[in-house]
Amino acid sequence: MADTDNKTEAPTSHRLQEARDEGQVVRSQELISAIIIVMSAFLLRGPGKNMALAFQGLVTNLIVELPGANVTVEWLRGTAISFALQLLPSFSFIVVGLMLTGVVVTLAQTQFLWAGKKIGFDFKRLNPLEGFKRIFSSHGLFEVLRSLLKLGWVSWIAYGFLRSSFVEMIAFNQFDLPNAVSKFAEMCISLALRVGGMYLILAAADYAYQRWDLYKNLKMSKEEIKQEHKRSEGDPLLKSRIRSMQRQMARGHMMQNVAKATVVVTNPTHLAIAIEYHEGMRAPKVLAKGPYRVAERIVKLAKENHIPVVQNIPVARAIFKTIDIGQEISSDLYLAMAEILAYVYKIRGKAPLSPRTPEPQPI
Repeated sequence: MADTDNKTEAPTSHRLQEARDEGQVVRSQELISAIIIVMSAFLLRGPGKNMALAFQGLVTNLIVELPGANVTVEWLRGTAISFALQLLPSFSFIVVGLMLTGVVVTLAQTQFLWAGKKIGFDFKRLNPLEGFKRIFSSHGLFEVLRSLLKLGWVSWIAYGFLRSSFVEMIAFNQFDLPNAVSKFAEMCISLALRVGGMYLILAAADYAYQRWDLYKNLKMSKEEIKQEHKRSEGDPLLKSRIRSMQRQMARGHMMQNVAKATVVVTNPTHLAIAIEYHEGMRAPKVLAKGPYRVAERIVKLAKENHIPVVQNIPVARAIFKTIDIGQEISSDLYLAMAEILAYVYKIRGKAPLSPRTPEPQPI
């Protein structure tokens, strides 16, 4: 009970989708029944009336022909086949129409849901104890009361209609067979429309209840929402660990590139930037950079690979703040970088190279 009381939050979209996958959707059987009743009234006006007239003609012919007929097995078989061929088209149209109506209304409610988890045999349904629990539970008692209310409502509507039509029904014996059949068919259609129309009111109320009951059962506690958020977004600790591993991998790759650097510019100890430049390149490129311990590691690798380390605080700060790893330095740093490269080539005993100013691109 306490767990139910804690479920005060509306279900999330993920919870609703999980419930849908399990076949838990808003579906009112009363709505299906009500629309089928109304549809049957309209079908009785068309193919139903044709079927009644065909039946009337067959009965009339049978009464006329029977006294002079040679009643044999072949005659009975032929008469039965004739009956079937004349009644079957209209009867089939009515049956197929009602079946399609039920299917369309069901699919409209479930939004074309195919719940594979609902398909299969559940042995728990064979347990009589579970059956009694369902019947005598609060939900089962509510279903019984709802069924009684539905039966009483429909019976009251039908009784009121038949009571008002009692005199008309008594007068059927004054009509010939075709008129009697036609009057009876009209009365059945009127009764179906009245019962179906009133039943639709019950069905609308039942659909609203089914929707409310489903959302009530799918409500979540704040802890469940928090756990679902963790599952969907990922555990913060796990995400932090993954990001840390990614940084370590990127840092390891970055450190491998230090060996290809031409010079390392420092701040002198807080920052270090490994820069590559050789003939044929458009401008110097940043291979690695980092502060503090990363800077110490870059300087250490540079010394191990005999790469010059030059202290230039303004250049180091400017490159660290504005240039990402793998990018070329900006044109405003060309002059300062050219001086550093000239110094590097001087101590190496090579001819100095200077970054080339990029050619203007056509507009």
